[in-house]
Amino acid sequence: MQKKLVVLGSSNNLIIKLVDAINRADPQVELLGFLTKKEDPAVDLLGYPVLGSYDAIPELQNEHEELVFFNHVNISMAEMKEADAALARTNCRTVSLIHPGIDMHHVEVGNNCTLYDGTIVGPNVKIGNHLTCRLGAVISHDVHIEDYVYISPGATVCGDAVLKTGSDLGAGCTILPGITVGEKSIVGAGAVVTKDVPDNVKVVGVPARIITQNS
Repeated sequence: MQKKLVVLGSSNNLIIKLVDAINRADPQVELLGFLTKKEDPAVDLLGYPVLGSYDAIPELQNEHEELVFFNHVNISMAEMKEADAALARTNCRTVSLIHPGIDMHHVEVGNNCTLYDGTIVGPNVKIGNHLTCRLGAVISHDVHIEDYVYISPGATVCGDAVLKTGSDLGAGCTILPGITVGEKSIVGAGAVVTKDVPDNVKVVGVPARIITQNS
């Protein structure tokens, strides 16, 4: 039986294309629509409705069997945790959404992760919860990714690297082998990270250097 899927957050339409790709390979989920923090029916989501705010979660659970949720809130880790809390209040089931073209053999992956088309994942990679991995990213062998990590399109994470909780990699950046990117740190687009990045900083450039301390 196909599960019914409700997505929290409406930041972009990529999630719809990802669900379509999953279902073409193996029909798994029927996308019912989206929930937003504050109901916004004017959002354009390729014809899918905004079903309400987070307050609608209990009613949806009562209406539908085999209902699952996906937290697609990418504004900030705090906003994503707020959406998590809304789901936890009624013990909602959540799922990861992974493009069927990605070879996930010999990979450990947590819950509520998205991996989009063109991503490459090497062996012995360990992924926590709430990874967002955009189009065409490369995650090499033996990489450890903690929770709430965001990897932008075309980023490359080389072997044995560690991405700590809340780290954010910009488009086209490169994390060299064995490097650790600290908690809540940001790597700018196109940067090449050649040494460990401490927590709560932003690095840019080639080689990457710290330009700001995050709050």
